[in-house]
Amino acid sequence: MSDKPTTKDTILDAAETVVARDGSRHMTIEAVAAEANISKGGVLYHYPNKMALLQAMVTRMVTAVRDDIHRAEREAEAAGEPALPRVISALLLRADPQEPIGNAVLAAAAEQPQLLDAAGDILAEEFRRLSDMAPDPILGQIIFLALDGIKLSTILGLSHIKHTNIQAVNERLVSMTREMFE
Repeated sequence: MSDKPTTKDTILDAAETVVARDGSRHMTIEAVAAEANISKGGVLYHYPNKMALLQAMVTRMVTAVRDDIHRAEREAEAAGEPALPRVISALLLRADPQEPIGNAVLAAAAEQPQLLDAAGDILAEEFRRLSDMAPDPILGQIIFLALDGIKLSTILGLSHIKHTNIQAVNERLVSMTREMFE
């Protein structure tokens, strides 16, 4: 089996690149086609309009986040550890400013915020399930809210995150999560 990305993945990668580089308002079918180095018709064949492209970006984001959660849970189970600290560590990697998945959220929020409703429901259920497994479910929810804040601040480029030792904040968040299980 080849590791070559599908045309759909190439298009979605290009859309995320356009959003990261130029902003969500500049994500057009034409811009995505140019970035992907394929024709506008090639993009439209796979995604008949911008709404379909945005929906695909959000779906890919949700799938990737859920995959990260489930992978972290399997790793924790194999190691005989509680899942939540590993899940938080995995999701913090998504708060990296270079991580393209946030661009899907940014683009959808700017263009079609209703696209985030279903994604938000799916992820909220995952976070609620994980929080409920914690010895202190409210602290689990607080940790997920902090994680959301870190990610959103990073996506939006808010200056207080730029001037914070974000690595130390991330490490403390994971440490707080581990402490809950001691």
